[in-house]
Amino acid sequence: MTAFYQDPKLQQKIEAFAPHAEMMPAVVIIQQLEPFTSIYMTSRGLKELGITIDELRAMGPEYLERFFNLEDSEDYLEKLKRLLQCRNTEETFTFFQQVKINSHEDWVWHIGSTRIFYMDGQGNPTHIVTTAIPIDKLKHIPNKAERLLAEKNFFHDNLTKFLSLGKREREVLKLVALGKSSVQIGDELCISSMTVNSHRKSIKNKLGISSTYEFTLYAHAYDLI
Repeated sequence: MTAFYQDPKLQQKIEAFAPHAEMMPAVVIIQQLEPFTSIYMTSRGLKELGITIDELRAMGPEYLERFFNLEDSEDYLEKLKRLLQCRNTEETFTFFQQVKINSHEDWVWHIGSTRIFYMDGQGNPTHIVTTAIPIDKLKHIPNKAERLLAEKNFFHDNLTKFLSLGKREREVLKLVALGKSSVQIGDELCISSMTVNSHRKSIKNKLGISSTYEFTLYAHAYDLI
């Protein structure tokens, strides 16, 4: 019995689960939360990563750094935190992730789904199970996933600058993004076009932008349009 299976009930559950996991059309991973360790993976996943189960277990948290694009991790960790807090074994969350597969030079997009696999005697989640399916051969989906990741990164990277805008500046930002002129914006907001231009200049300075396209990027990212 390995150190990972000191709990006989956990060992029994994994041994009963493994034959079914091997038949699934996905890679299946079971991970111990404290300390974070991947303790089980189906043979398909091990083959794609080019490692053995013992090598996988020995990696600990390094597994994430070695095989996954960490730019995806923030969204994943937020969802995982909420899942563990609710302690509901019926709940799942889904996410996109980029994986470094042994036979590919580039990242391969996958869609994953995670749920609680095992809880201790006090009802605390101790292990999670994830299924992962490659989507690189599905037309348009990888490109859409790339755009979603870019939008998420833009949102987080520029949030402080966006929050520096006042209420009126956000209104002007929205209307500029919609293609309206300073005169049209002034009429809609009941202010002069000179005041609109002053707001536009302030917005450009605060956000570090110069083009209407960049106005549109911010308006989309922060749900103004």
